[in-house]
Amino acid sequence: MGKEQKTFEYTDELKDAQRALMAVQAERRAFLATLPSWGGDLEAARQGLSEEQRAESSRLEEVERQASHAVWADEYWAKLSGEDRVTARSRLQHIDDQPATAAVA
Repeated sequence: MGKEQKTFEYTDELKDAQRALMAVQAERRAFLATLPSWGGDLEAARQGLSEEQRAESSRLEEVERQASHAVWADEYWAKLSGEDRVTARSRLQHIDDQPATAAVA
């Protein structure tokens, strides 16, 4: 038999911070998808952006940095150590995933 999975009781603030991080990451991915592809040449990509695009890119980078800090600097993590901390952080990233449900016959 497999090991019983531990459950983690995240605070509402931590769950909200994770959701905010995921939202800004999605917003940033959507923004980046609108930009022309420059074949992996980051410097060429930066030079090809308008002033508005550079400003939006910088804004999104900063918002993502702040959201990430809010998640990872939360005091909740001090309560955990070792493997539990790693597992809890990984599970938090899937906080809103739908649980698998059994098929009804």
